Amino acid sequence: MKVGEVLQEADVRIQRKAQADRAAAATAAANVERVPAAKPVQPVEVASIESVRRQIDTFLRSTNLALQFRVDDATGEMVVSVTDAETGEVIRQVPGEEALRMAERIDANIGALLDEKV
Repeated sequence: MKVGEVLQEADVRIQRKAQADRAAAATAAANVERVPAAKPVQPVEVASIESVRRQIDTFLRSTNLALQFRVDDATGEMVVSVTDAETGEVIRQVPGEEALRMAERIDANIGALLDEKV
């Protein structure tokens, strides 16, 4: 076989492979199931939220615990704390202080990565 024939054969093989790849991609695209559109989220009624809050509060009082909600000043994140009702000691906090401080540091340094905040 001559060099020209080898190159021509290689070119034909590459073209056939490209055609096969395009056909496989078209078949795969045709077989992909369409995801149904997400339903719009309905706003939660304040009365419903208040009812659930009262139920949780009643349960926590029976266990000598209190639930507190606040917004962290530095990050603007909602923070939920479970505290001992007698001592005020925080038993559990979500997100934790470490996560809040990490979010604060990321916010403070985001300017180094991006030109502007949206």
